[in-house]
Amino acid sequence: MKTKMNKIMIALQALAAVLLIGAIKIWAPVCGKMLELVSGKQVPMKCHWAGQAAIAVSVIILAVAVMAFLAKKEYKGFMVVNAVAGVVLFLIFTNTLVGVCASAEMRCQITKIWGMGAAAVTFATSLINLISGKEGQIPG
Repeated sequence: MKTKMNKIMIALQALAAVLLIGAIKIWAPVCGKMLELVSGKQVPMKCHWAGQAAIAVSVIILAVAVMAFLAKKEYKGFMVVNAVAGVVLFLIFTNTLVGVCASAEMRCQITKIWGMGAAAVTFATSLINLISGKEGQIPG
């Protein structure tokens, strides 16, 4: 029972990563507006960079989840990596690392919800896997 639960938790991590990438790229993209500097040059707003960083972390979460799912034993180290990645993903959408636009009307606020949700799922499922099941093994 616990080994099946562990596999489900790992699958949820992979799903969260894929859904976040889909949200950023397709159904809840970050703002496309540009910020004009004093010099007149235009640069992407910080939500653009938050989206790019979130995609990178999501790819890592997905890759680690796949490796953990395929591992016959010693998968707990993968869960530590994904727990940390979940925290980093959460912080990307706060002003601690990058953040998004402050305006509540900007569409990046929806992206932020998707990102924080994926981060919470990744972190929670990693913790569940770390504290449950046989130590270091997923029997096939």
